[in-house]
Amino acid sequence: MPDPILLFRRPARVPSLLLPGLMGLLLALSGCDSLPPPPAQGPVAEPVPASAPAPACAPAASAPTHSDRDLAGRSLLQWQDELRNATGEPLPARIARLSADTPTPAHQVELGLALLHTRNPGDAARAQGLLEAVGKASGDEAAAWAPWARLLAGRAAEQRRLEEQADRLNQQQRDSQRRIDQLSEKLEALKAIERSLGPKRP
Repeated sequence: MPDPILLFRRPARVPSLLLPGLMGLLLALSGCDSLPPPPAQGPVAEPVPASAPAPACAPAASAPTHSDRDLAGRSLLQWQDELRNATGEPLPARIARLSADTPTPAHQVELGLALLHTRNPGDAARAQGLLEAVGKASGDEAAAWAPWARLLAGRAAEQRRLEEQADRLNQQQRDSQRRIDQLSEKLEALKAIERSLGPKRP
Protein backbone atom coordinates (compact mmCIF):
# COMPACT_ATOMS: atom_id res chain seq x y z
CA MET A 1 0.00 0.00 0.00
CA PRO A 2 1.41 3.34 -0.90
CA ASP A 3 2.40 5.71 1.64
CA PRO A 4 -0.41 8.21 2.17
CA ILE A 5 2.11 10.88 2.74
CA LEU A 6 3.47 10.36 -0.77
CA LEU A 7 0.02 10.89 -2.30
CA PHE A 8 -0.15 14.40 -1.01
CA ARG A 9 3.43 15.18 -2.03
CA ARG A 10 3.85 17.80 -4.88
CA PRO A 11 5.16 16.46 -8.14
CA ALA A 12 8.69 17.24 -8.93
CA ARG A 13 9.16 20.45 -10.88
CA VAL A 14 10.77 20.53 -14.24
CA PRO A 15 13.79 22.72 -14.11
CA SER A 16 13.00 26.15 -15.51
CA LEU A 17 15.95 26.03 -17.83
CA LEU A 18 14.46 23.10 -19.76
CA LEU A 19 11.03 24.69 -20.31
CA PRO A 20 11.92 26.81 -23.36
CA GLY A 21 13.52 23.85 -25.10
CA LEU A 22 10.59 21.58 -24.43
CA MET A 23 8.09 24.18 -25.60
CA GLY A 24 9.99 24.64 -28.84
CA LEU A 25 10.11 20.91 -29.42
CA LEU A 26 6.38 20.59 -28.86
CA LEU A 27 5.65 23.43 -31.25
CA ALA A 28 7.89 21.89 -33.87
CA LEU A 29 6.23 18.50 -33.53
CA SER A 30 2.75 20.00 -33.68
CA GLY A 31 3.62 21.97 -36.84
CA CYS A 32 4.93 19.04 -38.83
CA ASP A 33 1.42 18.11 -39.97
CA SER A 34 0.71 21.62 -41.27
CA LEU A 35 3.85 22.02 -43.36
CA PRO A 36 3.04 23.21 -46.93
CA PRO A 37 3.34 20.52 -49.57
CA PRO A 38 6.35 20.74 -51.85
CA PRO A 39 5.72 22.73 -55.03
CA ALA A 40 4.42 20.63 -57.90
CA GLN A 41 6.99 19.99 -60.51
CA GLY A 42 5.59 21.19 -63.85
CA PRO A 43 6.87 20.06 -67.21
CA VAL A 44 10.35 21.25 -67.81
CA ALA A 45 10.34 23.85 -70.57
CA GLU A 46 12.65 22.99 -73.35
CA PRO A 47 15.15 25.71 -74.18
CA VAL A 48 14.11 27.77 -77.17
CA PRO A 49 16.75 27.45 -79.84
CA ALA A 50 18.23 30.73 -80.91
CA SER A 51 16.73 31.89 -84.16
CA ALA A 52 19.07 31.79 -87.07
CA PRO A 53 19.95 35.23 -88.44
CA ALA A 54 17.78 36.27 -91.33
CA PRO A 55 19.58 35.91 -94.64
CA ALA A 56 20.66 39.14 -96.15
CA CYS A 57 18.38 40.36 -98.87
CA ALA A 58 19.75 39.63 -102.27
CA PRO A 59 20.29 42.82 -104.27
CA ALA A 60 17.51 43.47 -106.73
CA ALA A 61 18.34 43.01 -110.35
CA SER A 62 19.31 46.35 -111.77
CA ALA A 63 16.92 47.71 -114.36
CA PRO A 64 18.33 48.61 -117.75
CA THR A 65 19.93 51.99 -117.69
CA HIS A 66 18.24 53.27 -120.83
CA SER A 67 15.28 51.92 -122.70
CA ASP A 68 15.12 51.82 -126.48
CA ARG A 69 13.03 54.99 -126.42
CA ASP A 70 15.66 56.79 -124.34
CA LEU A 71 18.41 55.68 -126.70
CA ALA A 72 16.37 56.94 -129.65
CA GLY A 73 15.95 60.29 -127.91
CA ARG A 74 19.68 60.54 -127.29
CA SER A 75 20.39 59.84 -130.95
CA LEU A 76 17.87 62.49 -131.92
CA LEU A 77 19.53 65.08 -129.67
CA GLN A 78 22.92 64.24 -131.18
CA TRP A 79 21.58 64.73 -134.72
CA GLN A 80 19.95 67.99 -133.71
CA ASP A 81 23.23 69.30 -132.29
CA GLU A 82 25.11 68.32 -135.45
CA LEU A 83 22.55 70.00 -137.70
CA ARG A 84 22.30 73.15 -135.64
CA ASN A 85 26.05 73.58 -135.30
CA ALA A 86 26.70 72.49 -138.91
CA THR A 87 29.20 69.86 -137.75
CA GLY A 88 29.83 66.47 -139.24
CA GLU A 89 28.39 65.58 -142.61
CA PRO A 90 27.18 68.49 -144.80
CA LEU A 91 23.43 68.86 -144.92
CA PRO A 92 22.91 68.17 -148.65
CA ALA A 93 25.12 65.06 -148.51
CA ARG A 94 23.33 63.88 -145.40
CA ILE A 95 19.93 64.23 -147.02
CA ALA A 96 21.13 62.42 -150.15
CA ARG A 97 22.61 59.56 -148.13
CA LEU A 98 19.51 59.12 -145.95
CA SER A 99 17.23 59.28 -148.98
CA ALA A 100 19.16 56.41 -150.58
CA ASP A 101 19.36 54.29 -147.41
CA THR A 102 16.88 51.62 -146.37
CA PRO A 103 13.82 53.43 -144.99
CA THR A 104 14.08 52.28 -141.39
CA PRO A 105 12.30 54.30 -138.67
CA ALA A 106 15.61 55.70 -137.45
CA HIS A 107 16.65 56.80 -140.97
CA GLN A 108 13.25 58.35 -141.65
CA VAL A 109 13.33 60.34 -138.42
CA GLU A 110 16.88 61.53 -139.13
CA LEU A 111 15.91 62.45 -142.70
CA GLY A 112 12.83 64.31 -141.51
CA LEU A 113 14.91 66.25 -139.00
CA ALA A 114 17.46 67.12 -141.68
CA LEU A 115 14.74 68.34 -144.05
CA LEU A 116 13.48 70.71 -141.34
CA HIS A 117 16.85 72.50 -141.45
CA THR A 118 16.97 73.22 -145.18
CA ARG A 119 14.31 75.97 -145.28
CA ASN A 120 13.65 74.97 -148.88
CA PRO A 121 10.07 75.13 -150.16
CA GLY A 122 8.36 71.77 -149.84
CA ASP A 123 10.94 70.21 -147.48
CA ALA A 124 8.81 70.81 -144.38
CA ALA A 125 5.85 69.07 -146.04
CA ARG A 126 8.09 66.14 -147.02
CA ALA A 127 9.48 65.92 -143.50
CA GLN A 128 5.98 65.95 -142.05
CA GLY A 129 4.94 63.04 -144.26
CA LEU A 130 7.96 60.94 -143.26
CA LEU A 131 7.55 61.63 -139.56
CA GLU A 132 3.82 60.97 -139.50
CA ALA A 133 4.44 57.61 -141.20
CA VAL A 134 6.88 56.60 -138.45
CA GLY A 135 4.46 57.78 -135.78
CA LYS A 136 1.74 55.48 -137.12
CA ALA A 137 3.99 52.49 -137.91
CA SER A 138 4.03 49.25 -135.91
CA GLY A 139 6.92 47.10 -134.76
CA ASP A 140 9.51 47.21 -131.98
CA GLU A 141 11.84 49.68 -133.68
CA ALA A 142 8.98 51.93 -134.75
CA ALA A 143 7.59 51.86 -131.19
CA ALA A 144 10.86 53.30 -129.89
CA TRP A 145 10.85 56.12 -132.45
CA ALA A 146 7.09 56.79 -132.65
CA PRO A 147 6.87 59.36 -129.80
CA TRP A 148 9.81 61.35 -131.15
CA ALA A 149 8.43 61.14 -134.68
CA ARG A 150 5.06 62.50 -133.55
CA LEU A 151 6.81 65.30 -131.69
CA LEU A 152 8.83 66.26 -134.77
CA ALA A 153 5.76 65.88 -136.99
CA GLY A 154 4.03 68.54 -134.91
CA ARG A 155 7.07 70.78 -135.30
CA ALA A 156 7.09 70.13 -139.05
CA ALA A 157 3.39 71.00 -139.31
CA GLU A 158 3.97 74.27 -137.42
CA GLN A 159 7.04 75.10 -139.50
CA ARG A 160 5.09 74.34 -142.67
CA ARG A 161 2.27 76.62 -141.53
CA LEU A 162 4.69 79.44 -140.78
CA GLU A 163 6.47 78.97 -144.10
CA GLU A 164 3.18 79.06 -146.00
CA GLN A 165 2.16 82.16 -144.06
CA ALA A 166 5.51 83.77 -144.86
CA ASP A 167 5.05 82.85 -148.54
CA ARG A 168 1.63 84.50 -148.58
CA LEU A 169 3.00 87.61 -146.93
CA ASN A 170 5.88 87.71 -149.41
CA GLN A 171 3.45 87.29 -152.27
CA GLN A 172 1.28 90.10 -150.94
CA GLN A 173 4.35 92.27 -150.58
CA ARG A 174 5.38 91.51 -154.15
CA ASP A 175 1.87 92.32 -155.39
CA SER A 176 1.86 95.59 -153.48
CA GLN A 177 5.27 96.50 -154.82
CA ARG A 178 4.14 95.71 -158.35
CA ARG A 179 1.11 97.98 -157.99
CA ILE A 180 3.31 100.70 -156.58
CA ASP A 181 5.63 100.35 -159.55
CA GLN A 182 2.68 100.50 -161.95
CA LEU A 183 1.35 103.66 -160.31
CA SER A 184 4.79 105.21 -160.40
CA GLU A 185 5.05 104.43 -164.12
CA LYS A 186 1.65 105.99 -164.79
CA LEU A 187 2.61 109.06 -162.83
CA GLU A 188 5.84 109.43 -164.77
CA ALA A 189 3.89 109.03 -168.02
CA LEU A 190 1.51 111.82 -167.03
CA LYS A 191 4.41 114.04 -166.14
CA ALA A 192 6.01 113.34 -169.50
CA ILE A 193 2.79 114.23 -171.31
CA GLU A 194 2.54 117.43 -169.31
CA ARG A 195 6.09 118.40 -170.21
CA SER A 196 5.50 117.63 -173.86
CA LEU A 197 2.66 120.10 -174.01
CA GLY A 198 5.06 122.87 -173.21
CA PRO A 199 4.27 126.18 -171.46
CA LYS A 200 0.99 127.85 -172.27
CA ARG A 201 1.12 131.01 -174.46
CA PRO A 202 -0.32 134.28 -173.05
